[in-house]
Amino acid sequence: MKTFKILLSLAIITLSFSSCKSDQQKKAEIVTNNYVRFVDSVTNIGRINAVENWNAIAKSFDKKSNELNIEIDKLEDVTIYDKKINPATAKYENFRNLAFEKKLERKKDSPSK
Repeated sequence: MKTFKILLSLAIITLSFSSCKSDQQKKAEIVTNNYVRFVDSVTNIGRINAVENWNAIAKSFDKKSNELNIEIDKLEDVTIYDKKINPATAKYENFRNLAFEKKLERKKDSPSK
């Protein structure tokens, strides 16, 4: 009977640890997907709209990025998430560079007073 109680206790502890990990992984998956969708939606609005709304876009990106980093840091193995995050981050950075180029073009073309 004593052995049964010990085995039952170990099983409960093991299940609680595994369920916490799966909850963390699920949350990381959700945050990662939200991040990727955000980057896709921002890059699809076009450079012109991005220049006009850049402060809001950058603020939202920083928020999504911070949420993502918090959740990813809780995990041991992040290679699955890196495969999604890295291309999205590169896409955002490329888009940001294009938006800034467009902003510079506008400044050049506008008459200075």
